[in-house]
Amino acid sequence: MTLQPLRRPEAADLERWIESFRGPLIGLLASWGRDWRAAEELAQDCFAQAWLSRERFVGNPAELEAAGAWLRGIAFRLNAADRRRSAARPAETLASEPLAPAADEEQRERREQLIRGFARLSTEHQLVLRMHYLEETTAARVAALLGLTPKAVESRLYQARRALRQILERESARAAREVRR
Repeated sequence: MTLQPLRRPEAADLERWIESFRGPLIGLLASWGRDWRAAEELAQDCFAQAWLSRERFVGNPAELEAAGAWLRGIAFRLNAADRRRSAARPAETLASEPLAPAADEEQRERREQLIRGFARLSTEHQLVLRMHYLEETTAARVAALLGLTPKAVESRLYQARRALRQILERESARAAREVRR
C-alpha cells in the first residue's frame, strides 16, 4: 500500500468546498446562536480563512470528510473570536422571521405550531433539521461537518422528525381539548 503525497488545496478544491458546505456551515453557525445574516457572513469568512490558511490543511483536499472537519474547526474558532469581540446577541428563532402571507388562517396556525414545536426540540435535533431541510444539505455533508457518520445523521434526522411529530400531535390534542371545553 503506497501513500499518496498530500497536496495543497487548489482553487477547484475551494470551489467544491463552498458548493458542498456553504449551506451546512450557515445552518451550523445559526445553531450556535447566530441570526441567518450573521451566519452567512461568518460562513463566507470561514471559506476566506480556509483559503488563506490552505497550506496548513492536512489531508486530501478531495475528501469531503476531511474538508468538512477542517471547515467546522475554522467556523468554531471564528465564531468564538467574534463572540469575544462583540456583545453576545440572542439567536433569532424561526418565530422572529416575518410570516409569509398565508393563503388562509389554517396555514398560518399550522406554521405557528411548527415554529413552537421546533423551538421545543433539543438543540441537537434542531441542528440536524436546520442543516438538512432549511439549508437543503445531504446527510453525508452534514455528517462531514459534524464529524459523524452519514448513518448517525440519518438516525438523528429520524429521531428529530419523530420528536417533532410527537410534539405537534400533543399540541393538536391539547388544542382540541380546549376547543371542546
